Amino acid sequence: MNFIGSIPKSMFAVTSGVLLTGGLLLAGTGPAAAASANQAAANALNGALESDMAGHMTDEHVANAREVVEVAKERDLGQEAATIAIATVIVETHLDNLPGGDRDSVGLFQQRDHYGSHEDRLDPSWAADAFFDEMEFVYPDDSWADEPIGDVAQGVQRSAYPDRYQYQAEDAEIIVDRLW
Repeated sequence: MNFIGSIPKSMFAVTSGVLLTGGLLLAGTGPAAAASANQAAANALNGALESDMAGHMTDEHVANAREVVEVAKERDLGQEAATIAIATVIVETHLDNLPGGDRDSVGLFQQRDHYGSHEDRLDPSWAADAFFDEMEFVYPDDSWADEPIGDVAQGVQRSAYPDRYQYQAEDAEIIVDRLW
């Protein structure tokens, strides 16, 4: 008689269930858990936002915003820098990572060819890093921190529609506060 054959069936079912549950709990920080956390954040943000993204946040939008926020954290730039970047992304793409746009613009920030390769600009973390590089070039020595959010975003993006960024600043701040 083998060992498993000697275990009563009811005991085997309970033990297997505990082992399976334990394994799922250990794996709880994987992609499924991240998607669930992103969806929960999207649901909360949908009720808190008041501008373009109000009622339109998805788990994908949160995932994209989270990557931008994480780059600001990694660079020790603070929540204000993250808010500038998120306001920019709301204006440029409504937090969608677009494979195309005006002329050669792609990605969350709709960055042009001079920023880097097509693939790089479609990587949210890489694109955020490039945005912050440009922000620090245009506003050296953290001088961006003394300027209105919309002015900094415009200084980096050089948009034909400069007034759109400040309008998204409050919602960007709500998103960053939630994800920080």
